Amino acid sequence: MSLLTSCSRRRLSTLAASISPQHPTPPAIQAPSHGQHFYMNKTLDTYYSQSPTPLTLRQLIFYERHINTERLLKSANYVRTELPIRIAHRIREFQKLPYILGTNPHIENVYDLYWQAFERIRKVPEITTRQQNEAFCDLLQESLDAHLVIIPQLAKGINECEQQHDGIMSMDRLDRFMNATLRSRISRRVLTEHHLVLSNRKKSIFNVCSSHNVLTKCIHLVQAHASYLQQQQDPSEPAMVLPKIQLNGTDTEFTYLSDHVEYIIFQLLSNAFRHATQPYSATAHTIPKEIRVTLCSNEQDVLFRISDQGGGMSKQVYKDLWSYGNYKRFGNMEHVDQLEAKLNEHDKMVMRLGIGLPMSRVYAEYWGGDINIVTMEGYGTDAYVRLPRLGTQNENIITESPLDEVIM
Repeated sequence: MSLLTSCSRRRLSTLAASISPQHPTPPAIQAPSHGQHFYMNKTLDTYYSQSPTPLTLRQLIFYERHINTERLLKSANYVRTELPIRIAHRIREFQKLPYILGTNPHIENVYDLYWQAFERIRKVPEITTRQQNEAFCDLLQESLDAHLVIIPQLAKGINECEQQHDGIMSMDRLDRFMNATLRSRISRRVLTEHHLVLSNRKKSIFNVCSSHNVLTKCIHLVQAHASYLQQQQDPSEPAMVLPKIQLNGTDTEFTYLSDHVEYIIFQLLSNAFRHATQPYSATAHTIPKEIRVTLCSNEQDVLFRISDQGGGMSKQVYKDLWSYGNYKRFGNMEHVDQLEAKLNEHDKMVMRLGIGLPMSRVYAEYWGGDINIVTMEGYGTDAYVRLPRLGTQNENIITESPLDEVIM
């Protein structure tokens, strides 16, 4: 029997019991019947068979600038019908995971959260009044808050499975799954937060960004974090010499999700700063290394380059740069319960959570941008960021992570 007929560990327990009577479902768990399995997945199939309808940044900004009651209700009903479709594609991908990974408590928790959101949102009737929209916004905000645990839960689940079952899933397959999951998560949060903005529940998520101001803000924050780590350093160890940052280029203003661009630049600067920091040596007259940050633009894109002299990366480190497969990089996630992946989480930014670079690339690619990193082992690394400035590209929401096979 396929995992496509299961909806959680409790449902998986029922399925296993039907195949192996010697392992009955514990009495304390009220597992659904096979009829419910069939019903829930038949309902899921209805939504899974539909493709998401992507939007452009410009469309979202237009709605925000020209909002009225008619557009507000149209937005509510679009979100009401679109979110279950996007969630259904995620649920189906979770059902295709290897059995052991899919029954990990952390992965199962994420899976259950998706099912709960799917069931609640799909049952919302057509919204025809502002009062109904207010109740819908309450539901959306509850889902946003509940899903703050998803990134840490996914990381912890992968961490545990990799330690206990080495090679349970190929690194390439895991990376595709994680990228698709995070990309889908971003898309749902953007739609949800945008509708909350239209409903006067929160401030706009779109801002006129200055590339110079973004860099300045991120530089100050990186330096503040480095100073904090210096204060925590063991006095018996050599003092650390922090790098100098040289900023050059032409400032550009563009409308974007400031949370996304700030997160990307901060992560790249933080990595460059960490590698270019060196122990002080009085005999060698240690000279601070330099990080050069260059910004420019053309008619279509805003461009950033961050160049450090931190020694570059080995072939193996460079090979796994964007991968989620090395569970050791997620070690600090054990200390994190919730993560929004935004720059305002200062307490979490101090820790190396292992997801900064992959998450930055997902953010960049969401609206059609990209990140490229070139390294010269023994000298340093250059990171290039390109972000579209016109807002005319659709959301990059690949619904499948091509996990064709189901492993029991």
